[in-house]
Amino acid sequence: MSKQKEIMEKRLAALGKSTFLKLTLFAILVSYFYNVAVMQYSVTGNNEMRLYDFVGMLVMYHFYQNRVILLWFIKREKYTHYLWIFIQWAMFTMIFTFFTSYLIGKFLWILRTILFMYHFLIFYFSFVFFLILLRDMKILRQFIYLHIIMAIIASLVVLLQHFGVVAYLWSDVDRKSYGGFLSGILGPNKIVLGMVMMISIITFIGVFIQKELKINKIILIAGIVFTLIGLGLSGSRTSYVGVLIFLIYFFVRSTGKFIYMSIVIGIAIIGITNYDPEIFSIVTDVFEGRVVNKISDPTLIASGDVNQLYEDLGAGRKNLSLMYVDYLFNHIYVVPFGSGFNNFILVGNSAHNIYLTLINEVGLVGLYFYVRWLLSYLGLGFKRFKYLEITLKGLVIATMVTLLFGEQLYVYRPVFAILGLFLFATAILLSPRYYTKS
Repeated sequence: MSKQKEIMEKRLAALGKSTFLKLTLFAILVSYFYNVAVMQYSVTGNNEMRLYDFVGMLVMYHFYQNRVILLWFIKREKYTHYLWIFIQWAMFTMIFTFFTSYLIGKFLWILRTILFMYHFLIFYFSFVFFLILLRDMKILRQFIYLHIIMAIIASLVVLLQHFGVVAYLWSDVDRKSYGGFLSGILGPNKIVLGMVMMISIITFIGVFIQKELKINKIILIAGIVFTLIGLGLSGSRTSYVGVLIFLIYFFVRSTGKFIYMSIVIGIAIIGITNYDPEIFSIVTDVFEGRVVNKISDPTLIASGDVNQLYEDLGAGRKNLSLMYVDYLFNHIYVVPFGSGFNNFILVGNSAHNIYLTLINEVGLVGLYFYVRWLLSYLGLGFKRFKYLEITLKGLVIATMVTLLFGEQLYVYRPVFAILGLFLFATAILLSPRYYTKS
């Protein structure tokens, strides 16, 4: 080991024992689940500051204080280094966004773009800090338990809203924009509740079947069941597809564990249903309203008419995607390098497809950096903790499919902190890879 590496490893070990940093990350994880505004201000109307906006200042402080060691640490692994390269490219393309905003007189769009990049940096640096802290098994367990608690609370709030105990928590503007759909403390858009529950379910399954982590099984089952209920209540078809993709991958990679988990979860759900049948009834009503009743012809499923099913269930996404393709063909100069991070002013809407959105904003160059980051997870090998590897790769594959229908692993306002939670989940699944046998 070189002298410099030895010094850096010692500094990393010291940073991993920082109580202040651990408390900051506890707060940032809580903020990923609590997206209700904690402060309002007025620039263009009713603007809101969220918990992660404030905790993020502490994250940025920790980064500034430890920037040398962090930048060294980031370069050690492809999944940290590649995402950092993408962020740096996105920061560079902000120049294009600022220039466009200036030309058309939308000066506040500049502030909005800076705020979104601030969120991106918060989520990314938190991820790096999680990777450093979670190499301690005791701290890993603490964060897993906090994740379970927050996921149960978030799902329980939604359930209580359906029972009429908790009121709608978002503004009248959000109520009109998103139809007043009950989504608890996570966000008015269905995708937030759905993706948070999808990421959580998958993570909990991986932790459950990897027995070496020694997380209480009863608490884990409670987390899985409540997140399944939350997923059902989300009405997010994109998230339903994501879970289905993961389950197919899980079945192929480990059929025995898939059957085992199916039995365990099935017994738990039967128990919940027998205790209160109305819960199952509410979830069924939401699912039927969002999926079954939207299909124009039930025979489409048997016939495999994917195109018509996408028309029925896509909520206009096909037209948005085609509009983007048409726009890019007519503005071919945008394609190589993009028109700028968060710059969809001239198009009017996001594409609801991350790959098309990225071509418009950061170009094929940025899209390459982004996809390279996601694919880097799939190239990892785990000498131990086989089931965490299966879970991680299943989560990434499922998410990459869902990104065909949205921008949830990005930093637009409607998706709030989904990116942050996804990065946290990958840190949970990755960290034991570095444990050494004692």
